[in-house]
Amino acid sequence: MDNKRLASFQGQIETVFKMSLADLDLRIKKLFPVLRIKSHLTGAGIRKWDGYPPSELLFVLINLIFLHMNSVHELMRRFVDTFFEARKDTFYRFKNGEWSWRPFYWRFIRHLGTRLHWSATAGENCFIVDTSILAKRGKKMEHLSFVYDHAQRRTVNGYEMVTLGLITPTNFYPLDFGYRFSTKRYEQAQDATVLEPAGSLAKRIREAQSLKKPQIAIKMLKEALAKGIPSSYLLVDAWFASPKFFKDAKALGLHTIGRLQNDKARYLYEGKWLRLSTLYDSVKPTLIKDKELSCLLIGLPTRCRNGLQGTIVFVKGYKEPDVDMLAGSKKFPEPKWVAIFSTDGKLRAREVVKKYILRWSIEVFFKEAKQRLGLGKDHSRSFAAQVFSTTQAFVRYSMLAYLLEHEPSHHSIGDVFHKIAQEAAALTYFERLWAYFAMILQRCLETLDSFLDPGSEFRYYIEAISNAFHDMKPLRGCET
Repeated sequence: MDNKRLASFQGQIETVFKMSLADLDLRIKKLFPVLRIKSHLTGAGIRKWDGYPPSELLFVLINLIFLHMNSVHELMRRFVDTFFEARKDTFYRFKNGEWSWRPFYWRFIRHLGTRLHWSATAGENCFIVDTSILAKRGKKMEHLSFVYDHAQRRTVNGYEMVTLGLITPTNFYPLDFGYRFSTKRYEQAQDATVLEPAGSLAKRIREAQSLKKPQIAIKMLKEALAKGIPSSYLLVDAWFASPKFFKDAKALGLHTIGRLQNDKARYLYEGKWLRLSTLYDSVKPTLIKDKELSCLLIGLPTRCRNGLQGTIVFVKGYKEPDVDMLAGSKKFPEPKWVAIFSTDGKLRAREVVKKYILRWSIEVFFKEAKQRLGLGKDHSRSFAAQVFSTTQAFVRYSMLAYLLEHEPSHHSIGDVFHKIAQEAAALTYFERLWAYFAMILQRCLETLDSFLDPGSEFRYYIEAISNAFHDMKPLRGCET
């Protein structure tokens, strides 16, 4: 038998199979080489583990959510080995490893921003900082503590996450995150045993233990600016809105817009240092109706005790969105008025409010990431696995946002998510059909062989067809 002719025949069979599979590829798979995921992993020191490239392990784990799976355990119980060859221990070691996920994600998001030309809209881009609670049921998770959930207005067991995002004229993208640990926690809660004291995970733990939330936010802003992320404004909610935080942000070259708390802070107006409520009472009769915003407002130039100058915009009729409200949870009444501070004195009152409204996009991100993309859903005890899970949710959201900008037919992140989930469902069905068809073909060839003797050459061709079916994996190798 001519081995070259046999190899050529098997190659032709495999080519036909690959052509038939071309329309079944996931868009997420195609995005991996486009967004250079493998290069970013290598650049961050995340290299081959137990014989399996990290890019392939990450590809499988990223796609779990689109297959409506929440864990590696569930993955192993489902018949979807088209996606992988590795076993569960490999995935667990990968998740629990002390990898440099923050450097990886910065490489990834910077490359994505370059492709989307963020620098062209630098004057319109805005940083957004906000916190979110990742509630957990377990008691033995590493560094788990009691944290206050402002959405539910009660203390829960979990992680408090400070998130930095970027809103562009077209979409929102998460840039970085940090944790803040409380000193109050269950006795069973564990501390992580860090193997690399100078590694990314150890730095993140020290940051969560020693820094307050405003300090974590400023640290992330410095990093984003150092990475060349273009933005002119910073938007924050009432928790971060203080004269000290505004001044720290302005020292970085950023104008800040934030909703003020009605606390004891005093602001200079017409030669008097007044509390916020007193200042509002004095100007309430002068509020002007804004037809575009459908509310009453007025802007007042002022100065803070620390010397920071800016504008306070009082708004009556302003309402926050309910995007972060849980179904069935108690709805708290809106205040009768709000005060929004801007360090950019050139902005008119209406423009200050319109820019502040952009902060809602991070609330939408939290809701979408928690409900659809697995944010906060990982139950691993390892803190390293929790960091990986959050990074994974950020990557998923950024990929969907990227696809949304390139597919005008979709109107939201949810639309793109459902489309990819449908593709993934088709692939899982196709795998079952593929295995069944391969078994039927093998049985037919074996039956044919039992009725007659086709000769050794025909058997070689039968074996080539069988090998082509056996070796073909529709998604094996996401970049190679």
